[in-house]
Amino acid sequence: MADPGPRDWWGKFEIIFGAVGALGSIAIPVALFVVGSGITERQRLASDKQIEADRVEKMLTHLSSDNADERKLTVRVLGFLVSENQFPAQLLPAINQMATADGHEDVANSAAEVLETATKSAEPTIAKAAQTALAALPARINIHSPDKEQATAAAADLAHTDVVVSQQATGPQSAATTELRYYRNEDANRAEELARRLQTQGIKATASNYSKSQQVARPRSFDLVFGKK
Repeated sequence: MADPGPRDWWGKFEIIFGAVGALGSIAIPVALFVVGSGITERQRLASDKQIEADRVEKMLTHLSSDNADERKLTVRVLGFLVSENQFPAQLLPAINQMATADGHEDVANSAAEVLETATKSAEPTIAKAAQTALAALPARINIHSPDKEQATAAAADLAHTDVVVSQQATGPQSAATTELRYYRNEDANRAEELARRLQTQGIKATASNYSKSQQVARPRSFDLVFGKK
């Protein structure tokens, strides 16, 4: 076969360069689209993060409200978000604090329910953090007494130990004798121990099992209900 002459080679080069040029004209808008899509995606992610941050901030505002009903309602909303795997992990410390020491017993119990639900979260980080928080909840004694001086004295004695003490404005009706009520069978031994500690402080309370009642209580939660005698 005869060698191609210079004109033939140039013809081939022109075809090749023409093809490259055509590809270039296509590649440029494609590249711009890819870059633009990347920027748009980053903007979307940044927007999503800002929306989540705003939601967390609003939730924290509601959780720290002076209104107990508002706090409880917010906790219930968070419980729903946990069940839908949409719970913001940033709120776990706040929920843990509420389960530990919220001044209202029902709010603390609701917060503990959220923690218990979160232990089953599909998000491993949330599930593990919730398990750790739930296991570390300290014992909590809710004091129910119509006698404010009596309740104050009991709280003063217990508050300096490893027990969270909270005086309740409302609660169970007075019993015939003073009871330390517990609502989970696994808390029986702790209830007996706390009853002995109360006795050393001059408060004779019987550890009473209320696990069959409809009362929803967090782990290691006890009601000290002063009796009529």
